[in-house]
Amino acid sequence: MAYDTNRFCWHGLQSTDPDQAAAFYAKVLPWTTMSAPMGDDEATMFVAAEVPVAHYMKVPMEGVPSHWNNYLRVDDVDASTKKAVESGGSQIVPPTDIPVGRFSVVTTPSGGAVSLFHEADEATAEHHPGGMGGFSWTELHSADIDKDLPWLKAVFGFDVGEMPMPQGGTYYLLKIDDEMRAGACQKMMEEAPAMWLTWVNVPSCDDSLAAATEHGGKVLMPGMDMEGVGRMGILQDPTGGVIGVLQPS
Repeated sequence: MAYDTNRFCWHGLQSTDPDQAAAFYAKVLPWTTMSAPMGDDEATMFVAAEVPVAHYMKVPMEGVPSHWNNYLRVDDVDASTKKAVESGGSQIVPPTDIPVGRFSVVTTPSGGAVSLFHEADEATAEHHPGGMGGFSWTELHSADIDKDLPWLKAVFGFDVGEMPMPQGGTYYLLKIDDEMRAGACQKMMEEAPAMWLTWVNVPSCDDSLAAATEHGGKVLMPGMDMEGVGRMGILQDPTGGVIGVLQPS
């Protein structure tokens, strides 16, 4: 079937302590864990609705903090990586083949890292069906939105819509043919780095945030109601990974 171009198709956690992070998320989100073969190795994954939704692994080297990777499907990883750099972004990981496809990691001009991906087997690639435990949305929290928006347009061909945010400022909707694919906004915490934040559907936002605190995590944004969207909050796992939880309206 193939993944949709310019749609986030996969997510992955790189953690300083993968076992601790996996135990945490299994208690906080509607996820279980599993292992599966990947080439000559084995991948560990989070599962929602009996379908793998994300992988988790140890950070690749000492000094790298825990973080979530978000994989945006592109038609040609090499061409998109080249365009990303030519348009003012940076390359962190060059185009690389892995058992499930080809990927690279680039940043927006303000430093928000995103993984570009094309699957090895288009015939069997399917987006997660969604629902509880599925990833519902991914958005850029930019350190310089005026630089990053032109980059997003140039590299991926996104059309940009605008909507006011309740706390002030503008939220930008990244669209392909009028279909919303992702979002972007100026980061709200000065001390935070530019990053792509992804949101997971949960039965209860407040219960997930309470469970995060109970099991050693932190609440970075308490639950708040967003009209037409649902109740949402942001948490940090005990190893430092940051993710959003959304109780859909």
